[in-house]
Amino acid sequence: MRQLHLALPALIALLATHPALAQAPAPAGSEAGGGASWLWIILVLAVIAAAAWYFLSRRRSATSRTTGISHDRAAGSAEQAKGSIKEGIGSLTGDTKLQAEGRADKVEGKVQNTVGGIKDTLRGQ
Repeated sequence: MRQLHLALPALIALLATHPALAQAPAPAGSEAGGGASWLWIILVLAVIAAAAWYFLSRRRSATSRTTGISHDRAAGSAEQAKGSIKEGIGSLTGDTKLQAEGRADKVEGKVQNTVGGIKDTLRGQ
């Protein structure tokens, strides 16, 4: 993937500086002097877009690896919330099976959250 990031801007720059593009004949029926200017505008915009994509994607991937909490911690917290809701609804309706499912979901969420915390600690976050 990294090689693609390096090759794409180089390929676009090579195409933009190719001598055949600079000597492109004007299309029939066009005004004199404006033959290939539209082509150069498109190529310059493509180079700018490729450079922006390259640098912005590098910055985003570098920061997303080091910030935030792990997926396990987020999923564990969601599982705990789901378990609390199930347990509360079970206690309101008197459904002991739903209460037991809620308690089991809460325990499962706590375990998953703990695993995520251990992973974060090992990664140094």
